[in-house]
Amino acid sequence: MEKLPDPIRIDDVTSGKIDPTLIYNELDRLKLEINILRNDMSLFVKALATIPQNQSQQEYYTVVLLRLKTVQNSIKEYCIQYNKLLPIINLAQIKLGHEVEILNQNGSQGSANSPSKTVGAKTKRSNSNGKITQAGFKAGNIKAK
Repeated sequence: MEKLPDPIRIDDVTSGKIDPTLIYNELDRLKLEINILRNDMSLFVKALATIPQNQSQQEYYTVVLLRLKTVQNSIKEYCIQYNKLLPIINLAQIKLGHEVEILNQNGSQGSANSPSKTVGAKTKRSNSNGKITQAGFKAGNIKAK
């Protein structure tokens, strides 16, 4: 199976160097990955919220830590693949007349022409009227010991 080049350039897509089918396949794969990530996050929250009576504190800590590391790795891997497709996503957003996401120097995402408000592990971006236009998460906000 052919892979997408890294980095992806818009010129490569428009000139036909990159098969659009590869992009569609990667977008479909990311849709599946986000569902897996949601499941991993759900399992982490359930593990955090439930302390079985037949489990020692150390076993509980180990289970929660394992779930946390799984979620962190899933987020990290998803963000790498998402950011790889960001030029294509931005082109589509521009063509649709929507705001585009920018990747800051530190790897976090921002929105062009809008300030960021940080709330917990989520970064919410709003336009000048305070309306939330998009929300995202930043990998690595929760640290494992």
